Amino acid sequence: MDKKLDCCVVRDLLPAYIENLTEDETTAQVREHLEGCGACQGLERDMRSQVPVEKVPKGALNFLKRVKRTRLIAAGVTLVLTLWCIWWLYNAEFHYPNTDAGRLAAVEDYIAMPEGSGVNNNEMRHVTPLAWQESHGKLFIFYKVDNRDNVHGIIQLTRGINGKYRTDQASMDPFPYTAGAIAERLDVRKSDWSPIVIAGYDCREIYSVAVEYTWFDGTEGRQITGHELIYPLSEVNFFWLLEEEDVREQLGASYEVRPRNVRFLDNDGNDITEQYRDDGVQQSWGGGKSTAEQFLLYVYIGIVAALGLVFIRYFLRRD
Repeated sequence: MDKKLDCCVVRDLLPAYIENLTEDETTAQVREHLEGCGACQGLERDMRSQVPVEKVPKGALNFLKRVKRTRLIAAGVTLVLTLWCIWWLYNAEFHYPNTDAGRLAAVEDYIAMPEGSGVNNNEMRHVTPLAWQESHGKLFIFYKVDNRDNVHGIIQLTRGINGKYRTDQASMDPFPYTAGAIAERLDVRKSDWSPIVIAGYDCREIYSVAVEYTWFDGTEGRQITGHELIYPLSEVNFFWLLEEEDVREQLGASYEVRPRNVRFLDNDGNDITEQYRDDGVQQSWGGGKSTAEQFLLYVYIGIVAALGLVFIRYFLRRD
């Protein structure tokens, strides 16, 4: 069936066609006719030129402009508030700067107090950060407490994108000497990096420390002990992070090494460890503390970001 329209039919349909009131099929047939009929095209142009154009009242136009501007301002304010809330949440978690005051606050806020350790709130004012080191996005603080057990320990912190730190974990152990050094293999949280830590305090008359290491020899199938490395001291309080691979190379060890004993030496290389022994310290406990993962922080940040996006899209909607 031929569905082409005659000129008389098209002329009757033109008013509705111009007003977009015809059905899709009719619109397509009228358009097809106009493409091939110059007379109907001219009539269409004349009819379109006679369609009155209503101007929006100036007051209404200004009102619409104010509404649009208000929505843009609201969207901008929402964006700023959303970003501020996200930053506030993040900064509340990562809030310790690597300064004297920041390190002291981290130690005082986070120090573990296991039952029976002899550390209580009245002794908190005697907590002293002794030395620190930054490496691999971590901050390590060596501290001690002036109490009956000469408690000492290491706090690990992780650096955030704001350049500040959050505490991850801390150790706490009694120290049976009035001064001296410790050596241990440090397991860094959420990392395969396990450095050897050598740290000391009040080493005024201690000129070097001899650290004995032990490791398992896979070839001979036995544990190797008795090998020492001597480290000269140049600071009263210090904190060193040694790469385990370097220590293994110095020892000729083929597998994981661990510090075992530490001896204090004088300027002539004599062992003066017993001169610093504190017989009142009982090494009957050890403690630590760990912080929960950051999962909740990112959940809160996600909620804030989602709410902010919803409100911004609402303000920028087109009615």
